[in-house]
Parts: sequence; structure tokens; C-alpha cells
Amino acid sequence: MLKWREIGADERKDWFQTRLCRDFPADEVKPFDQLEKLCAEGSYHCYLFYEQPEVPVGYACMMRMGRFTLLDYLAVEPSMRGGGYGSQILPILVEMLPEGGTLLIEAENPACAASLEDRSVRLARVRFYKKAGMRMTEVLEKAFGVDFRILTGGAETSDRETADGLTAVYAAMLPETVFRQQFTVSIP
Repeated sequence: MLKWREIGADERKDWFQTRLCRDFPADEVKPFDQLEKLCAEGSYHCYLFYEQPEVPVGYACMMRMGRFTLLDYLAVEPSMRGGGYGSQILPILVEMLPEGGTLLIEAENPACAASLEDRSVRLARVRFYKKAGMRMTEVLEKAFGVDFRILTGGAETSDRETADGLTAVYAAMLPETVFRQQFTVSIP
């Protein structure tokens, strides 16, 4: 069974440089100073998952605002991918939510894929989340030019509550001008 611990302030810079910057495209990685500010405010948390203390298998970063928690990053160590660790991490993240809390997950919208290959990758991600018990909503998001479908885990919420919760998370996470320029949410 996987264990987890919060990534401490003394190790976050190394984790950021060696793992987060390796696992995500540069345009998806938030500036380190922004992550540190949110961590210091107590609303942003980074967790390391492991089977043995010296052998990390993955990590997750989450932004919490009230009863809503956005899964900002989730990655499994490259050498451990395909071993079911991501599927083990997701239920743990749901268990970590405060009572009545809802996990928000952004999945790139398959309907907006640029190619058949891209669409196939996006559909596989949605299947992964659904297989782990996450629920697809009708909420659509556009952030930094990328179109997302929103899935939820934990306490069930209406699409309106989900959209409002996601908006609150992003409003707290981004500077106001960036938020206004780079984030929209809708329910068709």
C-alpha cells in the first residue's frame, strides 16, 4: 500500500527542478515563486507518494479553496509508469479531502484535439480518471488557451457549484489580471 507525505519547504525547490519541470511541458509549469507563495499561504500542497521512504513512485499538487480542491499536477515516476500507481494515488487524494470536499480534475477536452492521435491520448486520460471513480461533469474550462472537461471526485456537486468552485480556486491561484485574461468556465 502506498504511503504519502507532504513535500517540505526545504525540499520543494529540488523537487520542482528535478521532477515537475521534467514531467510537464514548460508552458504548464507555474513559476516556482508562485507555488511557494501559495504553499506559504497554506492553500497549496505538494505530496510525495512512496512504497518505501527512499523509493518515490509519484507526486501530486493540489490547490484548496473552501470545499473544492483542484488537482493541479499528478505524475508517476517515469520508471514506475504503467504499474497502476496513478490509479492508487487518486483514491488517496479523495480520502485526503476535508469532509464534504470535492476534488476537481482538469482533463484536456477530447472534442478540441488537434489530431486523431491527440484525441486518443485525451480520451485515454478521461478513461483513466473515470476508471479511478471520478465523475465527468458538463463543466468546460479554458485556461491559458487549453480547453478542458472537468471531472470530480469526493462529494458530489452540481455543475454550477463545480464551475463556481473551480472559478474560486483559479481566482485565488492567479493574479487578477492573469485570471481575467486566461481563465473562463462555462456549462453548455
